[in-house]
Amino acid sequence: MLIAVYEDEVEESLRPFTLTRPAYALRCGASLLYEKILAGVEGRPIFFTRNMILDVTREKLGGVGEVYALDDVKALEKGKDILVVNGRWLFDHELLKLEEGVAVKDGEPVYAFVGKNDAEEILKGCGSILEFLEKIKYEFGEYKVAESRLVRHPWDLVRYNQLELERDFERLRRSRSWERPPRVNGVYVIGDENSIMISRGARINPCVVLDSTEGPIIIDDEAVINPHSYIVGPCYIGKGSWVVGGRISGSSIGPVCRVGGEVEETVFHGFSNKYHAGFVGHSYIGEWVNLGALTTTSDLKNDYGVVKAPVAGKLVDTGMIKVGAFIGDHTKTGIGSLFSTGSLIGIMCNLVTSGEPYPKYVPSFTWYIKGQVRSWIGVDRMIEAAERMMARRGAGMSEAEKKLYQKLYMETMEERRKFAENLLAGRYGEGAKG
Repeated sequence: MLIAVYEDEVEESLRPFTLTRPAYALRCGASLLYEKILAGVEGRPIFFTRNMILDVTREKLGGVGEVYALDDVKALEKGKDILVVNGRWLFDHELLKLEEGVAVKDGEPVYAFVGKNDAEEILKGCGSILEFLEKIKYEFGEYKVAESRLVRHPWDLVRYNQLELERDFERLRRSRSWERPPRVNGVYVIGDENSIMISRGARINPCVVLDSTEGPIIIDDEAVINPHSYIVGPCYIGKGSWVVGGRISGSSIGPVCRVGGEVEETVFHGFSNKYHAGFVGHSYIGEWVNLGALTTTSDLKNDYGVVKAPVAGKLVDTGMIKVGAFIGDHTKTGIGSLFSTGSLIGIMCNLVTSGEPYPKYVPSFTWYIKGQVRSWIGVDRMIEAAERMMARRGAGMSEAEKKLYQKLYMETMEERRKFAENLLAGRYGEGAKG
């Protein structure tokens, strides 16, 4: 069977994280969204994404499956059953029915299936993977899967993270061999030891508490838990990540992160640093982000009201009373930085505090220094700074990535200009401050 994972136009509501990756490469729980799909159903994977990020996605996922543009449906292999999966679906095998038609949730496609005997005919004349879905629906109809969870906004990745941690725990326990908590003097377990999985390659130092009373804990390969760390489940500490002290609860820490202080119900996508004291709660932190000492996010309004967050220039009701910050790839914050509830910060920003919280929305590539926008900083200088950080982890930036950032910089130039203009005039555009 061919498993075709695609993204749709809703990825725009998941920016800034989908500026640099397809929606199905976002993290929720202990895995990326596409990893859940491929772990739950057998077949040959193939990925569809936007032209803008096609080359970068091929670099990142080329070892997993072939990657094609959304309009390149010729890639769909003839003579095979085809399962088409919306990459925003938090895959649930119990909801998968391999019967021809389109499964929908609130009118949105979740997945579709067509048998090999019908696929070739339906593919005739199709101009895109989305058109292919429409033709399957026209030929075989649709059926509802009301229990499905589709990620639509960045806060959905936080909202569903603990549930996904519990589901990933069960999946990983079946697929890999894990150790129980080490019998090391000074490592304390609260709760059920069977709810804690530790890779043989991980290192747990003395003066560490692992608390599984609220959910499972997964500590992956080469992770290091340093003294005076309190890990509260459900929690995932990714490959090569360090917890350097403090309290980490209900969170997913992706690979090669350095995290300390207080972190609550937050997703670190990977390769990011929060080494020092400060609170980050109910937030999503992208790749290669560095949060300076005492960087703190507010995740609860003083009136305990529902939080609104900026999406595509407008404030959107999240339906949640606890929402922190959403910080894009390669963004850096200075010491003492403060974020108000529901803040959204673009990619490659450099933020230095004036002592007040930053605006609720900061466009990508903005250098916001003590209340002012520094417009003379070019993208090449930003890329150089990013490369210096990446080199510290033995990584580098490919030419395809550099070209993507240069294109994104040009595309977001007008947005930054308006942001700076409103700032100088004492105005904050809709969704900029709240």
